[in-house]
Amino acid sequence: METYTIEVEDKKCVISKPDRKVMGLVLPKLFPMLGDEKQDMLGAGEIILKTCWVSGDEEIRTVDEYILAASLQCVSLIEMKTASIKKN
Repeated sequence: METYTIEVEDKKCVISKPDRKVMGLVLPKLFPMLGDEKQDMLGAGEIILKTCWVSGDEEIRTVDEYILAASLQCVSLIEMKTASIKKN
């Protein structure tokens, strides 16, 4: 399991790399379709933080200032590959 450490001031937590299921929850928040929703980077990061949490200081999950900082860092874990499609 690939893991990452997030540090917020004097607090730390470890999260696992988001899998496809987590990405399915996160991507609609980052790339809303048809104007139904607005982009929600914080919400996307919170999903990753909550679902991929392995261990760490509880303040990161319970104190708003820590949640905000850690959630925004979680969004940086999203890696998109470039793909293309051609008609045959």
